[in-house]
Amino acid sequence: MKHKKIIKKLSFLFLSFAMITSFISCDQVESVPDKSDILISEVTGTWVVDMVWDGDPQGTNTISIYNTAANDTNFMWIDDQEHSWGLKAKVPLNFQSLTFSGADLDELYYGVTVNITDGKIIKGGATTPSGDTVDSISFKAEFSDIPGEIWEYSGYKSTAKINDLP
Repeated sequence: MKHKKIIKKLSFLFLSFAMITSFISCDQVESVPDKSDILISEVTGTWVVDMVWDGDPQGTNTISIYNTAANDTNFMWIDDQEHSWGLKAKVPLNFQSLTFSGADLDELYYGVTVNITDGKIIKGGATTPSGDTVDSISFKAEFSDIPGEIWEYSGYKSTAKINDLP
């Protein structure tokens, strides 16, 4: 009986020591992404785009381009943050030529598909309202829920200067 009490106390002591050690040894370090680790960093970021829907101007807003979880040069995410019809899709990328396109891509905001065509990024291809030379972007999107109606996006990479934002 006395032997069981000693083993029980030692078990609790060992468990307590293990718990305390695990809490003390865990330093919380915030994970901060390093832009140099993103393989497609030349195309990622915020872009200021003019949007035209089926020939009618729809205003200027921002879209985001970011890398996929695989962090390779074969795909990128395009995300308009629901500023237009709702476009969030993983798009095939030709990183060497800075072109992108794809058919029947899953659009994640509304569960439809989208065709992205004529996508291209031109290094130094645009001038911002504040006068900086930056990269330009353009592409077309056709959504399965509005077939035949084309969204056209064209613009420049954001400098984050107030005069350059929509």
